[in-house]
Amino acid sequence: MREIVVDVRGIDLDFEKAKAIADVLVGGTLISWSDGRRSYPEVSCGDKPGWISYGETRGNVKVKINNFTFYYLSDEEAEH
Repeated sequence: MREIVVDVRGIDLDFEKAKAIADVLVGGTLISWSDGRRSYPEVSCGDKPGWISYGETRGNVKVKINNFTFYYLSDEEAEH
């Protein structure tokens, strides 16, 4: 899985802004996410939080932007 890490400073970063940045960097379909307080999907998957297990098994790109984490299924990444 490819991982992209971005540190944004100088603006108040909310979920929508962080997701917009991740969308531009990756494209594809958002599979799961967390903002440190909330997460999607809310599933149970053993030892790890469900959103992490779900993202790791279905996605191919992880994007960390400050305290936000997104897992994507990127068509471009699948071609490599």
